[in-house]
Amino acid sequence: MTIYFGLGLEDDAHLRTKVEGGVYYAGAKRLLRYLETSYGLQGYPSDNEHLRIEQYRQALTKYLKQQMNVFYARSFEADQLATATELLGRRDELKLAGWDFEFGDKTPERLKVLAQLEASIEVDYDLQQPEELYLSPGYSDRFVQLLKVIKEGKNPITEFRLIEPLEILPTHFQRLFEGFEQLGTKIVQLSSPTIKGDSDLSLFQKKLLSDEFTLKKVLKADGSLIVLKAKRETDIASYLAKLLRKNKEVQPWILTVEKNRTLDNAFIQEGLPCMGILTASSARPMLQIIKLAPAFVWEPIDPFKIMEFVTLNIKPLEEELSNRIAKQLAATPGIGSENWNATIRNYFDELNVLTVDDPNVDVGAIRFQYNFWFNRNRYKTSQRVPVGEVIEIYQYLGDWAYQQFVDTGERNSSLMVLSEQAKRIQELLEAQPEQSLTFLELERVVRTIYEPSPVLFREQEVGFYPFVHHTAAFTAPVERLAWWNFVQLEPNHFFSKWYQHERNYLSQKGISLETPQEENARLIWQRKQPVLNVQQQLILLMPENIEGQTAHLHPLYSDLQATFKSLSPITIDLDELNAQATFDQLTLPTYQPLEMQQLGKPKAFLHIPDLMEYLKEDYETYSSLDTLLYYPYQWVFRYKTRLIKSSILSLVKDNTLLGNLAHRFFERLLKEDILNWSKERVYEWIDNQAKYMFGQEGAVLLMYGREPDKINFLNRVKYAAWSLVASIQSNGWQVKDTELNIDGQFMSKELRAKADLVLQKDNEIAVIDLKWRGAGYRENMIKNQEDLQLVLYSRLVDEPENWAHTAYFIIERGKMIARNNKAFREVNPIDADSNHAVIHDQIITRIASTYQWREMQIKKGLVEVRCSKTQHDIEDMLAQYGIETDAMNLLEMRNEDAKFDDYRVLINLLA
Repeated sequence: MTIYFGLGLEDDAHLRTKVEGGVYYAGAKRLLRYLETSYGLQGYPSDNEHLRIEQYRQALTKYLKQQMNVFYARSFEADQLATATELLGRRDELKLAGWDFEFGDKTPERLKVLAQLEASIEVDYDLQQPEELYLSPGYSDRFVQLLKVIKEGKNPITEFRLIEPLEILPTHFQRLFEGFEQLGTKIVQLSSPTIKGDSDLSLFQKKLLSDEFTLKKVLKADGSLIVLKAKRETDIASYLAKLLRKNKEVQPWILTVEKNRTLDNAFIQEGLPCMGILTASSARPMLQIIKLAPAFVWEPIDPFKIMEFVTLNIKPLEEELSNRIAKQLAATPGIGSENWNATIRNYFDELNVLTVDDPNVDVGAIRFQYNFWFNRNRYKTSQRVPVGEVIEIYQYLGDWAYQQFVDTGERNSSLMVLSEQAKRIQELLEAQPEQSLTFLELERVVRTIYEPSPVLFREQEVGFYPFVHHTAAFTAPVERLAWWNFVQLEPNHFFSKWYQHERNYLSQKGISLETPQEENARLIWQRKQPVLNVQQQLILLMPENIEGQTAHLHPLYSDLQATFKSLSPITIDLDELNAQATFDQLTLPTYQPLEMQQLGKPKAFLHIPDLMEYLKEDYETYSSLDTLLYYPYQWVFRYKTRLIKSSILSLVKDNTLLGNLAHRFFERLLKEDILNWSKERVYEWIDNQAKYMFGQEGAVLLMYGREPDKINFLNRVKYAAWSLVASIQSNGWQVKDTELNIDGQFMSKELRAKADLVLQKDNEIAVIDLKWRGAGYRENMIKNQEDLQLVLYSRLVDEPENWAHTAYFIIERGKMIARNNKAFREVNPIDADSNHAVIHDQIITRIASTYQWREMQIKKGLVEVRCSKTQHDIEDMLAQYGIETDAMNLLEMRNEDAKFDDYRVLINLLA
């Protein structure tokens, strides 16, 4: 058997120029597995690192109880699993280096501690899980065991062919190959490619190999070296795909260090064969369930995580139920409110009806899912959650993911990855001796297991471009190579993990730990290999940004700049169309400039013949009526043709949330018998309500860091509540109703509305509209006689011959705003001497006239498009259609564009 070995040959994406029998390609882990099989060693699990970390954490915990001042004590207190991960890595490094963990008085402190820890645990090679502290065998243990047995059995390897030079490989591999060489195995170092000619590529290769010339060369632009640059990686991917389609003789290998589908997608869109690249992403929706599941065991809930959970494409919750929960959560971020319970109740009532016609609907299973997630025990984040409850969640997730994979027939590998990771979390928790977890401990457990998993979205197609994922995956030279994302993607090494006196101590025992300098030397050697292994053409693809983040230049780019005087002859910058290089041997993609298309300007009217036939007869609300009066095109689009944008399933913004929450406080408060309440009782009532109302409808304010916002909000609500209660008491009013549904007639139209607060005193009525903020805006509305909503309410809630008093109450400022102070003496009136009944009568008359004016337009098939660009054309158009405009009897029209307009595109009003 001949084995090609290289640190970059860990997966199947490596360069193989021909198929040979008796040849095996292996990286570090593949080689270990192959040799273990060859020597008959017991098959050890390769996915047990999470258990090893937990086992080592237990050993660290036990040692810390005996040695309180051990060097890792403070780190362990901050993050036990992270500390265990780091120290286990150091233990494995010492194991691979050949240390026997013998110690004495002169042993450095940290090494002595690691040696004592090693003596306290037993490596469980037999997988019997002894009762004492044990450690499952990891890569280092298995490798050391292999070194012991290779001399005992028959040697199955005739030849090793090494990609990296033996002297730059990690020490344990040097020991391995030296051992095989003593057994007669031939160790062959793959020869360096021969550099011939004086092409641009050859000159660059010679510079990397020997640095034999100091004067910069002049580029020939012979096509052997090409640099593609752009701001976005998607632009470069599209350009390369078009380049390859236009030049079919160019059949390069692809070096793609990152596992993503950007380049593959570009090839597919251009009609080129799919390469079938695995994609690894930590943001894959399926795997997000792993991180989101713990949100259900804590209180207060994190509404953002719950929203993410219910909006995932695939999740252990019925789709329609998830959608309804998401909409409810978006409006009122919390669980268990009156609206929440009504939403869930209505859903299951509808589901029970559905089962009559569709017996396949399993209501019991859906109800179990809902109860499992939303009706479980929740624990304060300052408390500890029982481990058993967390295990139950991940056991359920693992079983659900596996069953989903089997039942649906969708061979979605992400489901199996989810099942495996959930199983690992369950195993790790079961291995812990602790019976409960803190919030941070649970988060750390999940982070220990959670990892992105490569997924294949589309199979390789015939004629695909071969690719490699590692710079040292070249077992032979290639003619052409495209280096996808020629940017800095290498790890940063800032300092050594070992002190010098520790290295000196180990060195005296013949133990050599790899230094950062040696790691860097290997890295430098590996990064040059893609350039040195190309014979004819190298295409370097250099985006400035990758996934929205600035990409740093690859270290070899400085070598390229040092080789030639100017790189402009071989650089194609896709963002500078007039500065593109040209190559005689290649047909380059060209840009096709798009002709500028002048957008039309808004028309004063949309003329729709027989418009009345298309308009649905329906009731009006104040919002729809107001829209008809001022912006008729919005009235048609929104309320008649139902062109309504879909709701964005995201939590409401803070101002909307605070306004809604404040309304709920006042709605409940005003249902109480407040006429004799004191300020203290009002404040006490609000504090009591807040204990559960925030969790039900405003959980955002209970999240970490929002305590000041919550206190500020409560203080504002308390101040406003007492201001309103005191005003009601001092002026002799009584609460008649809150959130009162109003049905009435206006201009032969049914009008439906809802009044926030209606007060009564003898034969007088007052209507109060509660607003969270906007005092100045409301004052101007009353001053300009544009408070149409209050006037309509004033007409509808009282007897036809009477006009109810009206006012705005601004909760944020605890301020009442009214036209006069006849209803509330302490108000600073907008117009103290005004008679509200007279003014209301004038306003209602103008509303009626404006409504009739709009009705005339609609009957003629005209839909007015009022904005800043059409204001001068509207009057002329109305005159042409014989529609008179009596400005004195109409509401004053607005000449500016409508705010928050969803229909700007439809009327050609684009910014």
